Amino acid sequence: MGTDALSEHPDGKKSALRAMVADVELAMVDVTSAPAREAWQRLVVGLDLGPEPAVRACPHCGKLGMQHATRCGFCWNATP
Repeated sequence: MGTDALSEHPDGKKSALRAMVADVELAMVDVTSAPAREAWQRLVVGLDLGPEPAVRACPHCGKLGMQHATRCGFCWNATP
């Protein structure tokens, strides 16, 4: 998912943080320092971001919203 898609995501800030966490996690593969890895794990747990929520496009306006929402957060039409 690109940064443009993240900015349109209903939970865009957390989505961007999840992407940053994934990037740092990849960079941490080569880190052998136990204190650094433990500090990183404490930070990830503290952020408590959870999994990326599922989204879908509104059938009326096309904006992204949460998959299980009963109304669009943009046009306020009911979503099936």
